Amino acid sequence: MQTTPILCHPALAGLLLATASTLAAVDSATAQTPVVSPADRVGLEGNTFTNFPLGRHNCRMQTLHTDVPGGTVITGHAYRRDAAGLYGAVGGFSAELEIVVSMAPHTPDQASGTFSQNVGPSPVVVLPRTPVGFVGTTRPALDPAATFALQVPYRTPFVVPASGGTVCVDVIVWGNSTANGPDRDFSVYLDGHRNYSNGDAEQPAFRYGGGCAPPAGTTTTTAAVDLWHLGTGMEIDLSVRYGVADSGNNRTRAWIALGNQPGFNNWPLLPQCPLYSSNDVWFAMPGTMTTQGRYDGVLQGLPVLPDGYRIWLQAGSIDLGSGAMSFSNGMTLVTPPAGPSPIPVVRIVNSSNRLATTGTVSASVPVIEFF
Repeated sequence: MQTTPILCHPALAGLLLATASTLAAVDSATAQTPVVSPADRVGLEGNTFTNFPLGRHNCRMQTLHTDVPGGTVITGHAYRRDAAGLYGAVGGFSAELEIVVSMAPHTPDQASGTFSQNVGPSPVVVLPRTPVGFVGTTRPALDPAATFALQVPYRTPFVVPASGGTVCVDVIVWGNSTANGPDRDFSVYLDGHRNYSNGDAEQPAFRYGGGCAPPAGTTTTTAAVDLWHLGTGMEIDLSVRYGVADSGNNRTRAWIALGNQPGFNNWPLLPQCPLYSSNDVWFAMPGTMTTQGRYDGVLQGLPVLPDGYRIWLQAGSIDLGSGAMSFSNGMTLVTPPAGPSPIPVVRIVNSSNRLATTGTVSASVPVIEFF
């Protein structure tokens, strides 16, 4: 049987072609690798957390990105849960969102506090005002979170021009529904990152486990670490709490140990004190513990470690006279590269008025995955 071709009106033919182009763009987006912004956070925890925009019920936030490659087809974006902070579970919720994407007329370092000045020509309403549901999250078992679990799919894809430029993502929050009721501001603990214009990079350590108390104490020693990449060298910021208290003779020191492997043994002389690192290198920190068993200090002059290398750390305190010791929780981090310069991402946010014409410009941004 002979097949007869179907003739259609030119307008219908144009519609079919447009539909085919859209489907092809979506298929291309499905195949492409997701893009993370800031780009250096793909396998690295951010150095802060944020509740913008999903933790607010009346909010407008723009983010400007120069690290989304030209030709990228964006069919949605997603946020991941903060891992470095010791924050608990967040239940599922929904937010009523409207999202507009455009190519901003300037780079992030020229961002304006006036929202309209960051919107480029021919903005695309990629998501008309609609409720979006989000899964509950808990603190990840390791940094960074394995997935960008808080996803916002778009109804209309946005294609970044082949020449690239600055992508402006404009998110308006019209309301939300949480376990505690509708239209609430709450803590959602999104992973965030602050870039520094001078190229410095701060990397927080992921804390886990529990240490042991000093002989005269009842509270377990805790510690927190930030590793800084300063271009030609590195520094470690260390905070210790509930350590061995100095008696006033300045002989009680804080220490930190670095290892290339995790460890799960106990200190031979103190079997109640776990070792969370192979502790290949030990450093005595400058200064002394306080009489309350506290320490805040910086270990300077470290060489630049290759980026992308996971190290395992532990800290503690010791009285050099009596030998009394305490050990902290375990810590781990991935060594960062130097920070990008100029800054590739900024945010502009008004956290309490979605209809405001202006917001605050900040280099502290949510870590976003475009898919």
